[in-house]
Amino acid sequence: MNRSRIVALIAALVSVETRAIAAEPPALLVTFDELQRRLGDPDLRLLDTRPRGEYDKGHLPGAVWVDARAAEALAARPGGLTDRAAWESWIEPIGIGPDTRVLVYDAKRQLDAARLWWLLRYLGVERVGLIDGGFPSWEHQGRPTTTEVPKIAPRSLRVRFRAERLATRADVLRALERGGAQVIDARSEAEHTGDQRRSKRAGRIPTACRVEWSDLVDKDGRFLDEATLRARLARAGVKAGEPVITHCQSGGRASVDAFAFERLGLATRNYYLGWSDWGNADETPIETGPPRKRE
Repeated sequence: MNRSRIVALIAALVSVETRAIAAEPPALLVTFDELQRRLGDPDLRLLDTRPRGEYDKGHLPGAVWVDARAAEALAARPGGLTDRAAWESWIEPIGIGPDTRVLVYDAKRQLDAARLWWLLRYLGVERVGLIDGGFPSWEHQGRPTTTEVPKIAPRSLRVRFRAERLATRADVLRALERGGAQVIDARSEAEHTGDQRRSKRAGRIPTACRVEWSDLVDKDGRFLDEATLRARLARAGVKAGEPVITHCQSGGRASVDAFAFERLGLATRNYYLGWSDWGNADETPIETGPPRKRE
């Protein structure tokens, strides 16, 4: 095969990979005022990801408690991200159907809510978004709360894995070799430089830009406005318009980044297993120390 045909083949492969993560409509973010007007909507399912004890003390009217830790554990176990039966069993008590509009909230600056948002989207739930702000802020503003637990009829939902939303180790390696997607690290600076080790090996994925999740939301869990977000990403070295693959240690922080990137209309995949997978492999390339300045 001559050189021109090899170049054309590589370009075609990159093009296919890029189309596979084509940008979707911006991720749904609902303000407190918008939500309060919709309370009581029978087609709306509010999911509270806080610990059960906090939920029982008070929650948004109509909100259903969801075991976020169980979802996190299921996704983390070997083969968990492709265990259809397990996910269908987990989601059934929540009462979500194909016509349900879902909004998720937490009290951890979107960390748990964004993880659940991403998992639900990955499982094929189409209408799911986040509330712009956490429960403590809602309560502090004197908005409606209740201790009444709604009665929810279980609903069977056929899980349809959205593979184009998930990145694997092989996908990241291909992105490093061929381009077509930029790797975004949602972890702390100490993890990124390798000063803090949370897997067998410490450091970062080569070429990764660090956009720490906590820099994208304020103290009350509200996402930064679009202009501020774009400026912050530009300072971090994120190339405008290029598809991205987000990652952290084990999916949660990367989900906050993924939501913010999707809000900007960027094609985004989540390397959900992240450093727990990359840092425990022997053959993956790793950089340590202060990142080199990129042109």
